[in-house]
Amino acid sequence: MRLRAAVALIALAAVACSDGGDDTAEPASSATTPSSTTTTSSSGTEPSDSDGCGGAPPDVDAQRFVRATLESSGGSRDYMVYVPEAYDPDDPAPLAYVFHGAGSNKEEQFRYSRFAPYADEDGALLVLPDALGNPKRWSPIGAAFVGVEGVNDLAFFDDLSSEVTSRFCVDSERVLVTGMSSGGFMAASVGCTHSDGVAAVGPVTATVWAEPLCGGAKPVAYAYFHGTDDLVVPYEGGANSAGPVTRTTQDWAEQNGCDAVPSDERIGEEVVHRTWGGCEATTDLYTVEGGGHTWPGSTGVGRLGHTTDDIDATEIIWGVFRATWPPSG
Repeated sequence: MRLRAAVALIALAAVACSDGGDDTAEPASSATTPSSTTTTSSSGTEPSDSDGCGGAPPDVDAQRFVRATLESSGGSRDYMVYVPEAYDPDDPAPLAYVFHGAGSNKEEQFRYSRFAPYADEDGALLVLPDALGNPKRWSPIGAAFVGVEGVNDLAFFDDLSSEVTSRFCVDSERVLVTGMSSGGFMAASVGCTHSDGVAAVGPVTATVWAEPLCGGAKPVAYAYFHGTDDLVVPYEGGANSAGPVTRTTQDWAEQNGCDAVPSDERIGEEVVHRTWGGCEATTDLYTVEGGGHTWPGSTGVGRLGHTTDDIDATEIIWGVFRATWPPSG
């Protein structure tokens, strides 16, 4: 049964506010001086083509970041773009938006999710923004439910997307949204509301399917990861959850035009991989038996429970993303 309107949104608000933080690493070193800019974008629309192609190469810092501040919903919003050496401003690049968990930040999520080697290999750009609030958390359904006054992070995503595509040469057909916990909630929300401009969605430890967000969405490749012993966002549903994991993923499968009955396959000792046939866009659920509120294959975070090494969520998400790319040449 699909989640509906206010009941769904009230439940989902807790994911953004109550996951207690995913502070998995020390803050990034400030020994290097980042390049930075402050700009204003208020178009609220996402361009269909990238205006950043043909420009000068970006001025990156020693860690290959471009750091910037954007005036948008909630005021000044910080973000950074990881620019691999293979990036060519004359060649449209794949683009991944990576959203951190509550209480964390963009630097921690960059290290925790470990997408840089994949970006390096494919010449892809990684965009990592910061949420607002104390603790920081994402507000894709606005202040009325999430409680961050004056913040609508779907509007911020519109402004951020316009800003990034105007500054960088981006392939609009190769866009990924992914994130951890509150950031997974944000990624899934963007995947629904921006399905015409997103190729793949990869939430970890929190997701959403709700009629107001997703009812009119187009099929989007979807891979989701959740542990059965997650005490922050319970696998079986609860106050911090959009509902039972199997139900929300079934909703995504229906959204993606899949057959009604899934198939399960055990991979490794701790992970069950659920798939659906007949999909217009691939739909995958990775259930980590005994797994906590953690990113599979990444650094363990003891207080958040067990982290499996049976699978690597980053590798899987990037593989799903790659599989959506149009044939080259």
